[in-house]
Amino acid sequence: MIRSLSAGVSGLRNHQVRMDVIANNIANVNTTAFKAGRTMFREILSQNIRGNSMSFVGTDSVNPAQVGLGITMQSIDMLFSQGSPTTTNRVLDAMIDGNGFFRVANVQFDGDDPTVIEYFYTRDGSFYVNDQGYLVNSSGLYVLGVGNTEYLDQDGINDIINRVYKVEDEFYGEPIRLFNPEAGDDDEIANVLTTLRIDPNGLVFVNGVMDRAGLILVDNYTNPENLTRLGANLYEVPLFGEDFENRNPSNDGWGVPGSGHGQGKLISGSLELSNVDLSTEFANMIITQRGYQANTRVITTSDDMLGELINLKR
Repeated sequence: MIRSLSAGVSGLRNHQVRMDVIANNIANVNTTAFKAGRTMFREILSQNIRGNSMSFVGTDSVNPAQVGLGITMQSIDMLFSQGSPTTTNRVLDAMIDGNGFFRVANVQFDGDDPTVIEYFYTRDGSFYVNDQGYLVNSSGLYVLGVGNTEYLDQDGINDIINRVYKVEDEFYGEPIRLFNPEAGDDDEIANVLTTLRIDPNGLVFVNGVMDRAGLILVDNYTNPENLTRLGANLYEVPLFGEDFENRNPSNDGWGVPGSGHGQGKLISGSLELSNVDLSTEFANMIITQRGYQANTRVITTSDDMLGELINLKR
């Protein structure tokens, strides 16, 4: 009897967690680039009432008799299917059409020399330009890419559209500066931002000049389910071994958007919507509610049976 009570309690506890995940999905139905969660259960270790035996000639085998002890949480997965695009007509809104994440970072400056302190991933491409001319996200983290030609190899210079860029293997990204308010007239970088354009390959053009002011890179992380949610539409990069000591992420999928290595292209003037499917979430809510109710019935029925047992002695 006690086993049935424990199994019912485990069912209540884990169905409540599943309901929490569903509620979070529905709450974030309009969150930019939000990825829905999915709850998976598994059974707890079963108790053996009778063991099994091998079959010999003329003797039937005996199957084991086991009683399950309830359920536990197997995983809470993130579903990284792409959300639908929504048009904003804002140039600094950029959506990744395909695989990949923007790499953003917490940066410290020694004068004009940036040092990356911590890396993050995000699918939220709502970007801004701060007062020093750097491309940042809504949390003030710096969008990483290429702003210095020494980290780029340029193959083919027929025209701007046919340029092919390859990033150095040990390059982890740097803040992209679109203008410098303190720049002089002779400096290569502009001292004011008047117009801006972002092309599908991440090239950023400033003030109508047919030369790039920066290159936004995309990281096609191979195992996105391994990332950890941090809030603010950010994911934490798991680091191991030497990468952990150096605080550097893997560069296996790091490259130019739409370059043919798995990275999606950028769509300027659009954002990615949440991939939450409300019809699926409401169906899951009904199933979870009924599962929760069924487990409460197990507990109340077990309690009634215990009451009958106790009442044998009056």
